[in-house]
This record gives sequence, C-alpha cells and structure tokens, in this order.
Amino acid sequence: MRRHIWTILGLTLALVVASGCGAPATPTTTQPAAPAGQSQAPAAQPQAPAGKAAAPAAPAAPTKDTLVIGQTLDPPALDVENTTAAYQSVYGQIVEQLIVFASDKVTIQPMLATEWKWVDPVTLELKLRQGVKFSNGEPFDAEAAKFSVEKQFKSRSYSIWLKDLLKEVVIKDPSTIQVVLVKPASYALPAMARGSFVVPPKDYAARGKDTFDQKPIGTGPYVLQEWVKDDRIVLAANPNYWGGQPKFKSLVFRTIPEDAARVAALEAGELDIAVSIPVGATERIKSNPNLKLHTIDGIRLMGAFFDYRVKGAEVLKDKRVRQALNYAVDKEAICKNLFGGFCKPLPGQWLTSAFPGYNSKVQTFPYDPAKAKQLLTEAGYPNGIELTMAWTVGRYPQDKQAGEAVAGYLKAVGVKLTEKVLEYAEFQRQGDALTRGQISMSGLLTPPDPYLTLVVFAPGTTLYRYMDFPAKFDDVLAKSAGEQDEKKREAMFQEAMEAVHDDPFAIYLYTTADIYATSQAAASLVPRVDQVLWLHDLAVTKK
Repeated sequence: MRRHIWTILGLTLALVVASGCGAPATPTTTQPAAPAGQSQAPAAQPQAPAGKAAAPAAPAAPTKDTLVIGQTLDPPALDVENTTAAYQSVYGQIVEQLIVFASDKVTIQPMLATEWKWVDPVTLELKLRQGVKFSNGEPFDAEAAKFSVEKQFKSRSYSIWLKDLLKEVVIKDPSTIQVVLVKPASYALPAMARGSFVVPPKDYAARGKDTFDQKPIGTGPYVLQEWVKDDRIVLAANPNYWGGQPKFKSLVFRTIPEDAARVAALEAGELDIAVSIPVGATERIKSNPNLKLHTIDGIRLMGAFFDYRVKGAEVLKDKRVRQALNYAVDKEAICKNLFGGFCKPLPGQWLTSAFPGYNSKVQTFPYDPAKAKQLLTEAGYPNGIELTMAWTVGRYPQDKQAGEAVAGYLKAVGVKLTEKVLEYAEFQRQGDALTRGQISMSGLLTPPDPYLTLVVFAPGTTLYRYMDFPAKFDDVLAKSAGEQDEKKREAMFQEAMEAVHDDPFAIYLYTTADIYATSQAAASLVPRVDQVLWLHDLAVTKK
C-alpha cells in the first residue's frame, strides 16, 4: 500500500550535475591579495643534479595562521535548513551535530552525542557529551539537544522524511535524551546524521531565526568573525573548543564562482583548498609539487527521468521502451570523453556501491543500440518514437555537452527527439508547470542512506512524476521504514533494485567524482561523499 510522503520544501535535493570539465582558461583579471597571514607562492625548487632528471619533492606543509578555502558560491544565510554543501561547509565549522556520517561511508559516527540505541521500535536514546559549552558560554546539555532535535524535525529541508514523525523529546537526565517517534522509522537516525545541528536555545530565542542565521553560535572549533557578501567569510579560532586546539587562527572562505579563476588562485598560492576542480586542470595540478589533488566517488546520481504526467508520455508506459532507452546510451563513453574518467556509469539501478542495499547482481545497461531498436520494435514502434527531453545549462560547464551526448544517442536508435536546453531557473519553472517534456535530465544528491535516497520518488513528493513504480519498490519503502535490522533492511533494498532495473524509472546515467585540490598546508584534507567540508581533522589538534 502506498504511503503518503510530504513534499520537499527545502533545498535538500540539489537538481544539478556534478563538477565541471574542460581545461580552464587563464583569467584576465587580477585576483585580490591573499588575506593577512597567508603564505605566498612557494619558492622555486632546487635544481636536480646535472644529467639526472628527478621530480622535485613536495615541500613540507608550511606553518601559517590562516587557511583559505575557495568555494563556488556565497550562502544566502548560514542556515542549517538550507542544506546544500557550500552552506554546510561554512556552518559545520561553527555549529556541530549530535551524530554525523563518516567521510566516505554510510556509517554513523559520534560528535556531540557519544552513543545511541533504539530502546524500543519508536524510542531512540542518545547519550550526550559532557563538559561542552557553546562559544557564547551557554552549556550544551539535554535542553539544548532537545531544542535542536525539535528544530530539525520541524525544518523545511527535512520535511520529506521527518514531518509529523516526532511525538516528543524526553529529557531523561542532563546528559541523556530520548527521541520518541509516532511510529517506527529507522530512517530517522540517518536523517539526524545528515542534519542534527545543535544551537544554543537561549541565544536562538533571544535573537530570532533571521538574526541567528546571519551570525550563528555553536560548539565548533571556529566562530564567525566577518562576512563580506559575495566575497569572503572569515572564521576565528574558538580557544575554548572542547575537541582540541584549532591549528589556524582563522579560516577564510572565498567566493570564486568561475572554475578558471579558482584554479588560478590556488596555483598562485592564494588558496589552500579549492572545490569543484575541472577535469581539464587535474593533470596540471598533479604535476605541481606544491599542490595535491584529492578525489572521492560522489553520490550525486545523474539520470534522465521519465515523466508520465505530460502529454505524449503514453509510449513510455511499456517497460521495453524504457529499457531500450537505457541500452541506447553509452555511459562509458560519456564518462571517458566528458569527464576524463572521473565518472562511473550507474550500475543499472538508483544506488551505487556506497549505499547499503546496492545490488551487485544488477549490472549496468550495456551500450547496445541494436538491442534498443529491437526492444522498440517489440513494443510496437519499429519506426521509432517521439519524445521531448529537457536539461540545464549555466550551472556547470559540462551541462550542455552531457545533454547533447544523451540526446544524440537517443536519436541514433530512432527517437525523434525535441531538445529543450534551459537555464536552471526555467528548468525548474517548467518542471513545476509540467511543460518540460517526457524526459528530464538532472542529478540528485541525497543523504547516503537508501531509504532517504529512494523515498523522494514516493507518492506525495515533488519527484513522484516518473512512473507507477513496481509493487516491489513500494512494498520495500513501506516495510523498510520501520526495519531496524540492518541486514534485513539491506536485503529489502536489493530486491527493490532488481525491480527498478527490470522496470526502469529513468535512464540510469552516471555519478561523477568530486575533485578538490589543496596546498601542502591542507594536504591532509579528507573529502566527503556528501560534498561538505568538515575541517575538524585538518584544522584541529585533537585532545
């Protein structure tokens, strides 16, 4: 039986493609001077002995006061409810969570909660770290944890998973809370691992949400010092941080939207960390002894989704047509030619090996145009079909080329395709108005949990537009919601992946790697699959 799931109201799902590609051009404008305390470009390396070529050794990490991060956009507010990565990368240095996902896995780690357990099917008990204070002096205790959990469960960004799920938060003692749900929901724990940020209740109440979101207070290793809109955000070390001594007196987040300018600033010694490195710059960075390239397989999943609600979608109701369109696209070639190999085809399902529930027995649809034409003929369309496909441009450099590549493959097997190349705002508007067409190509970044990833397609959500899912898929969503045995839960999702492979709701395309580059001062950076920079390991000497 289908379950009603609430509409996404926040920005949790970013319908965008991952980082860009193509060699960056040298910028013609001069970059601003590095902030005070930042080291200049390193001196030239010593010459190798005559007659002997040797790669210069990477210099030791310099001692410096300021770590500078180049990011792609400036947050509108430091508001946890706006959960895109660029916001949390700043916010997370100031405000900490109760629990958090590990950097490269879906395992959950302690932060301000030291341990947790399900007391019964609807009661999650968390033990809180003791002796911790917010940077304004307020104590972190059960009252603060209760206030913050209630805040998350009410927030817009998490409404698709958590709305109306919380019965109450019980303070068992000053260092223990119990989160009591209205029904069994094992997915509440990973939802909290994505966004259980803890704020001081007295300060939040006194200043109000809007003011707090401009200058948040937390328990983290850094505090907000300065914010120059669309230019920089400066954080200062919190000398009383419970977790250890901050290594840098300040962190500076610079807003540099252009890929070429961001890479140039890194190479000039103006940045220590640069996000969203274009593929075309990776070899140059790898050959630079003063820099280090970091990559991690991302979990932003790219697909071309079938929309049953629009006129002309009747041809898609035969699963053989949808299977044919999956065989028609050469995902390997797209990954190689557009992303330089920093990309992996989706394995014929809407999960990757990073997720519990990924089914290793399900394989990527191979590129087989003959098979695609055969399936279209078997479905009654020997002369092809007519469809419209929309995709975006203007957010990332490879948007246009990726859409063109997929469109070209579809045309090659007999699809008479009308192409709609839209700016992102118009892409969103036409999606709401049901005028984009029968196929919409976009990417989704959700928390690294199978339920949280798949339930966005359930009835009642803004993404429930693509098809009537197989009964097995709906059954898994209903049963897995309350299942707390991880092995049983994983087996359920593996069955669901078999179902959506046989009866696909999209052309399952690819996921790209997230690419970062650092100076030697930040060489120990550990990228995360959720694209958020948690700098605690890099910027704090732990106790």
